[in-house]
Amino acid sequence: AKGVIRVTYHSCIKNDKGEICDLSGNKISCGGNNRPEAMENFEARTAKELTVKIFERWEHAKDLVTVGHAAYIGREAQKAEHCLFAGKFYQQD
Repeated sequence: AKGVIRVTYHSCIKNDKGEICDLSGNKISCGGNNRPEAMENFEARTAKELTVKIFERWEHAKDLVTVGHAAYIGREAQKAEHCLFAGKFYQQD
């Protein structure tokens, strides 16, 4: 849907090189074709609405998301919201 921020949550690990990998150790990227199936999908109209859905309403957040990752998601949500209202495309790299 147009006018929304879409986020998919994937369970992943970081290997010894600092690369993000699926739970089997295969390197994944945001734009690649080797992405594992999403554990959860979120849609929101604003960064605040998105972070409330993820961190205040999603039952698995407290077990899966670290404080550092939550801060990162908040920054990315702000970038996405800015681009959404500016009419620009944004995809996390």
